[in-house]
Amino acid sequence: MPSFMTANKKPHLRILPLLVAALAAPCFAASDWSAIAQVDMKFAIDKVRGSHAGSVSGQIDVTAPLEAGARTGMLEAADAKTEQDYKRALVRFINGFGDPHTGIQLDLTTKAWTGVVLDHVDGRFRVVWSEPNWPQTLPPRGAVVQSCDNVWIGTYLKSSVAPFSNHSLEYDTTLSDLARKSMFDVGLGWTPKQCVFQHADGSARQYDLPLRAVDDGIGKERLDAVRKDYQAKARPVGLYRLAADKQWVGMPDFNGGTSGDAYTKLYPQLSALKKDGWIVFDLRGNGGGDSSWGNRALQALYGEAYGEQLGNTASYVKSVIADQATIDLYRRYASLEQFAASKPEFERVVTILEAALSRREGLARVEHTSKEDAAALAAKVRRRPGGPRVAAVIDRGCFSSCMNFVQQISSMSDTVLLGEATIGYSPYGENGQYKLPSGHGAIIVPSAIYTAFQATREPFVPALRYDGNMADDDKLMKWVDATLTRLQPGKSN
Repeated sequence: MPSFMTANKKPHLRILPLLVAALAAPCFAASDWSAIAQVDMKFAIDKVRGSHAGSVSGQIDVTAPLEAGARTGMLEAADAKTEQDYKRALVRFINGFGDPHTGIQLDLTTKAWTGVVLDHVDGRFRVVWSEPNWPQTLPPRGAVVQSCDNVWIGTYLKSSVAPFSNHSLEYDTTLSDLARKSMFDVGLGWTPKQCVFQHADGSARQYDLPLRAVDDGIGKERLDAVRKDYQAKARPVGLYRLAADKQWVGMPDFNGGTSGDAYTKLYPQLSALKKDGWIVFDLRGNGGGDSSWGNRALQALYGEAYGEQLGNTASYVKSVIADQATIDLYRRYASLEQFAASKPEFERVVTILEAALSRREGLARVEHTSKEDAAALAAKVRRRPGGPRVAAVIDRGCFSSCMNFVQQISSMSDTVLLGEATIGYSPYGENGQYKLPSGHGAIIVPSAIYTAFQATREPFVPALRYDGNMADDDKLMKWVDATLTRLQPGKSN
């Protein structure tokens, strides 16, 4: 096996569909939403408190929203009268952690649409899509939103949409994310009934925005087509020629189940590249998976030894919840073909967790390097041993193992990040899914916490920001080409 095919020894994982059954479902009337909500809310609170690695280790980004959410969540659950009330209570509690690693699975598919899409562009909220041939008259593209349901649009989004979003308000892209969601009904009751828009000529007009059901002549395919206009996704896994001295690498995910074969074909191509110029990693929309798929690309470019050193810079301590559910989770990881490269690591962790569980320890340290040794390694890898200079295109969709990969490539002193800022760095991973007692869905709780030099919830910010549409491949790639041409490969800025 070529040297660049070895696995990163510290895989950083996101979510697998491992469902851990709850206790036997209690008996209550199907329409008693207050009783259903209270049982599921208590289960969610207890599960986060006892099984979330951040809660057990006392991290303030988890403990503070947990205690506040537990108090208000039980009150809101008790007051639930409808299924929508139930969903709003559970989603508000879980998304109050502001971290997609802590999640909830309910029926939150798009059910209806107002016909428009909003975004936060150049400091103002604007219409970026207005569906043609709509039953009602809609505001035109480019119109500026002034107010919705009689309050300023920013206040409306903060009050009606933000409480149910896991993108916290402190991030650069959150206003954009909230605006994009606001006109789609997912069963949480956040769409406005009417909004006032300012046209290009300065005139203002109020538009009614009644919802139209997706199955009423719209269809999921149409919604997918509309969203592709503004939701960025990296090119499929593979190598693309950007210019004579620049190669573009598509990395839309680190999911071996869907992209493993493509990554296996990619590594020899990277190994055969000229050792100068630029390599551009396209990480748009990469929500994570197994970070070893990314690290093996670095091994292909720079050799096994240096690549593995880069892989070890992302974090220096890893601790994991020591309970049977987490042991079962790691056994499941080890059994899946998409994580075959990391199987020995998973089996090693299982052994450590079983020993910790027998000692009744709540949290087990499965990897440890001193902070001093980690700093020394970071200093050692700053200078590349030859090879192409790295650039990476990041965006709000780069999360979890994608951030882990960004940490690795950023260890090289002359790496250039381009695009838009990510949401906050999450030090958690290895997620388990737990069925709610009612059977209405499941919650997702991370069992591992990583200690890194990156501060918890600190976004990765590009050195060179792109102000255009991150979903427009052609314009983005031309901008990247022109921008990197102004820099010197192999030299720091």
